[in-house]
Amino acid sequence: MNNNYYVSKTEPARNGDGTNVYFTFSYPNSGSRLDGNVKLTNKEYINALENGTDDDMYSGLYKAIKAKIIEINTATTTTTTTTKEA
Repeated sequence: MNNNYYVSKTEPARNGDGTNVYFTFSYPNSGSRLDGNVKLTNKEYINALENGTDDDMYSGLYKAIKAKIIEINTATTTTTTTTKEA
């Protein structure tokens, strides 16, 4: 699935606390595509670049993008219910 990602741009976050990574994901069966971006912390971005390989220097970045998307979409939320006694 890494070959379905294309990193189109990276830039420092405006407040300096990370890097915005812009990407395109192409769905393998339909040919549809999704354009998006994730913000990686400076440490996540550096680690991702270090995890690249000789034949695909962005492979670590693709994995970091996928991990961040999963993290964003599965963030836990807490719900509080209050009952009022009569």
